[in-house]
Amino acid sequence: MGCKRLFDKTDELLIFGKGFNYSQDGPGNRLVYHLKGCNLHCPWCSNPEGLQSSNDEKGVPVTDIINEVISCSPMFFDGGGVTFTGGEILCQARAVKSILVELKKRGIHTAVETNASLPSFLDIMPYTDFLIADYKHPDAEILKKTTGASLTAVTENLRSRALSGKPMLVRTLLVHGFNDSCEDLNRLLDFFVMLKSLGNKEYPKFELLRYHEYGKDKWIKAGLSYKVKNGFISDEKYLEIVKQFKQKGITIINT
Repeated sequence: MGCKRLFDKTDELLIFGKGFNYSQDGPGNRLVYHLKGCNLHCPWCSNPEGLQSSNDEKGVPVTDIINEVISCSPMFFDGGGVTFTGGEILCQARAVKSILVELKKRGIHTAVETNASLPSFLDIMPYTDFLIADYKHPDAEILKKTTGASLTAVTENLRSRALSGKPMLVRTLLVHGFNDSCEDLNRLLDFFVMLKSLGNKEYPKFELLRYHEYGKDKWIKAGLSYKVKNGFISDEKYLEIVKQFKQKGITIINT
């Protein structure tokens, strides 16, 4: 499974956005970089402009990214730092790893957000202080058909992180008609329980997000077909799901 129009250099990083936010992409105040390229094709993607990249595009030198993060470090209050998200950051794993290595030498808190479906996941974990990972669906066939991800790869990568005891937040986007059936939710809950049993008292943590259409206009403006229909989860159903998970010892947080 590869990344569409792969851009994977060691000395440049291809980004399509950056900015600060507080606590949504890791703890504290964070400088967040949005990287181009993705190996999946999730129909609800909020950032379709980040799906593709190519080696003929001009990236930002890795040294410039490192220097920018260091210069912004006084703003990393309340345990903040830098976060790399996507697109899919593992499509540029070599450059991301080299940046993370240098930032860790300088004591800067690092976080990544990833779909956790590529082998390079393990390469960057030693330099990742906080992991935000997707877990989209508990059925391998449905996951593969809808998004292109390998459930085996995702499961094994998340198990590895949980066993390390290092901070991890697992996020699932609830989409009506995709992963909100009783069977899907029960299997999702079983996976969360299993993952929690491998970690420690504090981690992993879990978050259930509700489907939204934040990216729909972007798809239309890009001339792409937005194919999700009636993906919304009602407030009543969402609260019932959260209650069900809590009864099994899984506390759902909101970032």
